[in-house]
Amino acid sequence: MKVHLLDAAMQSQASGRSARARAAHWALRPAPLAAPRGMAPTMQLTALTLAAHTCDSTGSAELDVLTRLCGHSPQQLEDLLDQIVRSRLLTGWRHISHEEISWRLPPQIEVGQAAVQR
Repeated sequence: MKVHLLDAAMQSQASGRSARARAAHWALRPAPLAAPRGMAPTMQLTALTLAAHTCDSTGSAELDVLTRLCGHSPQQLEDLLDQIVRSRLLTGWRHISHEEISWRLPPQIEVGQAAVQR
């Protein structure tokens, strides 16, 4: 099979590459933010998206990026984040600014390591 890249600038786009790699890793091994059985698919997708933007038990991202990736409005995303906190997958979340939010994983969850102890 032969492939031609029509957009040569695409090769130099590195932003988001680490987030995509983490998302692929957590999709295969979702232990750090694995949604419990029976959790709504929207919460599972949100947990996966948060895992992809988390490093060393903390994460942050622009609100519009998360809403686009999760397919929700900002209010719906905030409601989902509250539900994820109640399910104890996150310790908490907060607005850093009007455009960015941050969150923290419980202490026993270590993102980026193969073994996760609970």
